[in-house]
Amino acid sequence: MKIQIYGCRGSIPRPNPEMARYGGNTPCIEVVSSSRQCDSVDGGDCGRVGHRIILDLGSGAVDLGQKVMGEMFQAKKRQQAEQEIPNEGRGEEGGRSSITTSDGLDEVKVGGKEEPKRNNVKLAPQKFGGTILLTHTHWDHIQGLPFFVPLYLPQFEWTIYGPRGIAKSLQEILSGQMQHDYFPVRLGDMTSKTKYQGLCEDMEKGFWLEGDISTDCDHPTSSIKVTSKYLNHSVLTLGYKLEEFAQIPLSSTSNQLFRRKKRGVSMAYITDHEPFDHALANGGFTPRDPRKPNCTADQYHVQFFEDVDILVHDCQYLFSEYAPGSPTSKEYWGHSTVEYVVEVAFYANVKQLLLFHHDPQRSDDQMDDLLIYARELAVKLEEKCGGDKENVRLKVDAAKEGDTYDLDPYVFLDENDVSIDGDVSESNGESIHHANDDVSPPRSVNTGQQCVLLGFYESASGPIRDMLESTDNSPKVEVLQSRDELLHFAEQNHPSVIVLDNLLFGCTGFEFCKVIRTEMGEWGKNVPMLVIACPGEGQRARLTAERLNLDDFIQGPYSPSYLFTRIQVSLLRMPLRWRRAPLAENESERLATLQSTGLLDSLPEERFDRITRLAKAMFKVPISLVSLVDEDRQWFKSNQGLAGATETPRDYAFCSHAILTDDIMVVPDALQDERFADNPLVEGSPNIRFYAGCPIKASSCEDGSNKMPIGTLCVIDSKPRDLSEDERRALKDFGAMIEQELELSNDR
Repeated sequence: MKIQIYGCRGSIPRPNPEMARYGGNTPCIEVVSSSRQCDSVDGGDCGRVGHRIILDLGSGAVDLGQKVMGEMFQAKKRQQAEQEIPNEGRGEEGGRSSITTSDGLDEVKVGGKEEPKRNNVKLAPQKFGGTILLTHTHWDHIQGLPFFVPLYLPQFEWTIYGPRGIAKSLQEILSGQMQHDYFPVRLGDMTSKTKYQGLCEDMEKGFWLEGDISTDCDHPTSSIKVTSKYLNHSVLTLGYKLEEFAQIPLSSTSNQLFRRKKRGVSMAYITDHEPFDHALANGGFTPRDPRKPNCTADQYHVQFFEDVDILVHDCQYLFSEYAPGSPTSKEYWGHSTVEYVVEVAFYANVKQLLLFHHDPQRSDDQMDDLLIYARELAVKLEEKCGGDKENVRLKVDAAKEGDTYDLDPYVFLDENDVSIDGDVSESNGESIHHANDDVSPPRSVNTGQQCVLLGFYESASGPIRDMLESTDNSPKVEVLQSRDELLHFAEQNHPSVIVLDNLLFGCTGFEFCKVIRTEMGEWGKNVPMLVIACPGEGQRARLTAERLNLDDFIQGPYSPSYLFTRIQVSLLRMPLRWRRAPLAENESERLATLQSTGLLDSLPEERFDRITRLAKAMFKVPISLVSLVDEDRQWFKSNQGLAGATETPRDYAFCSHAILTDDIMVVPDALQDERFADNPLVEGSPNIRFYAGCPIKASSCEDGSNKMPIGTLCVIDSKPRDLSEDERRALKDFGAMIEQELELSNDR
């Protein structure tokens, strides 16, 4: 495969003279397979390119699009010239003689001199297009899409792959930046034959491009396998590994050289990734112990790109810039440090590391310094492992626009396993197959429709079933109640996700989960399972859930939206960054106190609205609320900024977390908070990024000397921010004013 860099800058294009050597375009890499469908050992080239794969469509895609257009025009000219050339010679003066049609090329003369023969292979009409692999849909990785000219022409066929989202399809997300408010052309105006395909993590089977390696061909072929893995970024992001396998038939030359298949060549593309364990940003990675069955998330990450020939890895920061805890910290921004990347590449036995996604503020001279530092780290690791610092196994480079890298999967061998270039074949103990051996890699297996098993005895299955079946690529949903039915279905069908009431016919949900985990092999150990428990089942039940390694233990009232999202992310093998608040220890007393105030479902009152208006103005936020946390909802007694809204489900409510604290609760950036990042109020309207809530307490209806939290006074913004100490005191003062109004109501 041939790899060419068209963009390697992170975050935003930088057309700056001080960044010209490394380049200012945002991510875009072209990979072209090594298919040689019309050449031979004897030489000759039809001018065709192999299968084209494009990794991300940052601003670098603009120049790549121009190159692709030029290749199409050249191919059209060649095809036209071949059709116009007669079968008879045109003389010796610069003409051609003895030329066959497109059924095969025979002896060719130019100006009376013989050119090398090509194989007599019938060439199908060349197709134009290829495959586009998007890691994620942040703007710097898709901003070149509207300017990629080959998407506008009907001669091209493209398949665009990207992470499969929960609420929107890949096509819907990509069309967002081309709405009329932002761009004059719509995605639907692109006339190429384009298919959109959402992907999930698949580190094993993957899928094949350009078909499988054939055993009955009479010309060289290759095939690229694509596998994917979720990365640690602020949005759903995939890393990709490309492995090219080649097969070459027996040569007919006199010295009986063989072209044979070897293990293949490979590259991995890992951009926009932060260490799962942030402490590793300054080094300290420990390779996985093969004697232990489990591994950390970072070891799992490294496993994905072990032994690749080229690793392209996000390396935006130095640890001094990442700087956890400092005012300028880049922690949680979703990018890696050079200290982390060099270390994981070294322990993954990567042959060549390309530092990628360069910081938009880093000049060429600073990039040179960073590269020197990275190479020094590689030398230190080599010495630490007892190696020779003059012969470092890991080659470290920094990606530059225009740089190309060739990984050739074709090997030319004689009977002594010596290549025609004089190099000894590196078989590493693996068998090297002749062309007539069965060397085809397994085909990508269609895993078919995913399946969700609902073991609902008390819960209503209708709402969640309807939501699941209404989605794109909807899973099969099976609803059963009894232990025997559930176990039989699970054993026969291996569902993708299991959701259970803890009270079933014939057993508890926990008892069912124990059977799955212990008696159904590898699938049973790993299948995501969720148990819905009654509010009365407390700490003991939660400990049982932890011992059974359940994905979630849902206690108390929940909304169908929460359960739907929980199931969806389990299908995608994603962590859910949306945590329902646990119930208060004295929840029944708290709810009784709330009911006794008489505030729920009452008319608006100026005494409360006056306070929320003042809070909204003082904190300069678009939303200020008095929110009361009921059994299964939060209800707004006073609402400034959420026109028409009166309530949300309780598991949406930030306030349901805030009432569990004695102090105010501040969330500076909800997208960076594991409790709220996937919350519908963050992902959708009103797009909460900042939240601050002060608990509001009322005298207990059971014991007037006790105070029970019934809700909050909160302020909300769609932009990240924080509160100063003075602002925190002011929010507490406003909360005290609300509580004073409640006491006055009781006195009356």
